[in-house]
Amino acid sequence: MKSIDNMEKSKDEIVFGEKLEGIEYKERAGAYGVAFNEEGNIAVIKTARGYFLPGGGIEAGESNEECIIREFKEETGYDIEVKQYIGKASLYGYAVGLKGYYNLIGFHYIVELKGKTAEPIEEDHELLWMEAEKCPDALKLEHQAWAVKEVLKDKRI
Repeated sequence: MKSIDNMEKSKDEIVFGEKLEGIEYKERAGAYGVAFNEEGNIAVIKTARGYFLPGGGIEAGESNEECIIREFKEETGYDIEVKQYIGKASLYGYAVGLKGYYNLIGFHYIVELKGKTAEPIEEDHELLWMEAEKCPDALKLEHQAWAVKEVLKDKRI
């Protein structure tokens, strides 16, 4: 993972990664949440590819809020309340899981867990609680690490 300091500001978003000439990037927008438990740890999803914030791709006709509520339920089994917008950040690169070059556009939010109301349906996703200070370095995607650092820096919790 590249340093958070290696980012450039674009009009209304933070951009990570290098946009290579001659490569056509597919855009994929997603909504992701930073959720804390009572001990101050952050919810992360562990997969075979690494650690990620809960959330995922926005489906056609779905709002950011609808997406993050659906994704949290699918990945963790928890109902959530979207509390505060952190910001928009994107990442250019090759997405192994998606098998192509993508501009992953992330809309990041602080969310509050309301209670576990179902079992997660994504079998390869494991909910873990990570120490807040260790979380940014552990996350696989730079734009998600940025969102966590923004929350911790601003003490928005």
